[in-house]
Amino acid sequence: MKNKVFRALQLFSFDNNNYCGFTSSAAKAVAGKDILLCIWNLEGTELLAISGQQGLTINRSADQLEITSKDTQGGYKSYLPGMKEWSIDNDGLYVPNDQSHRILSQVFESGDPVCIKVVDGKRKMGMFGGLACVTDYPIEAPYDDAVTYSLTLSGMGQLVDLQVDPVSPDTMPDGTAALEPLTVVSVAGSTAGGTNVYVNPTLGASNKYYYRTGAAPLAYPSYGETISETEWDGTSELAGLTAGNQIMIIETDGTGKALKAGAAEITTKTE
Repeated sequence: MKNKVFRALQLFSFDNNNYCGFTSSAAKAVAGKDILLCIWNLEGTELLAISGQQGLTINRSADQLEITSKDTQGGYKSYLPGMKEWSIDNDGLYVPNDQSHRILSQVFESGDPVCIKVVDGKRKMGMFGGLACVTDYPIEAPYDDAVTYSLTLSGMGQLVDLQVDPVSPDTMPDGTAALEPLTVVSVAGSTAGGTNVYVNPTLGASNKYYYRTGAAPLAYPSYGETISETEWDGTSELAGLTAGNQIMIIETDGTGKALKAGAAEITTKTE
């Protein structure tokens, strides 16, 4: 009986969420096609997305150290993590004349390490970075299909999580900087249907704010993209927005070119 009542309460809850309240923004999912493996050229002046890439796997593991003794509680074995290691497996279509593959071939022959970076190409932000060596780089040329490559990069030292320890500038493979993140919060305004928006860090000198709204998730602009949405002074209460949608605040330079952006779910004052 208790379970029946609980299920009934669930149904009412989801009806109120119109319907069922489970969106891509709630799931926080990331499309695999947006994640790119990149390498720096040997001078460290240019970040290159590996050409033709299709599959990408980031492997992270630690040695297993058994610490079981006769008095281990419950008769179960116990373990501690030991030394950690990482590697990256990548594969795709082989493009022999591309600079990225020329560098990979060069460091494979020389045994020199290469600096890698995994980036989220859609959100223009770094995910992981580290030093690695090429330990496997076969090329397949079947008679009835395209030439392909597979690649294994074995880590040397730490794989840095750039979402935990972000870097500035956060270079993208096209050589441009990435959008810096803004923390955006939406709260109910003072009038019916109004919302107040707070942004951190505050607006830079001579910069401007623009905003866009719509169903989540909103697309982020590219760094340096000219923004044509509604300008906002950074303090005025906004009206006419739809609760539950997203609002994105975009900070630009004085000419309207995007520098920073962040989004939040819209909260409005009800009657």
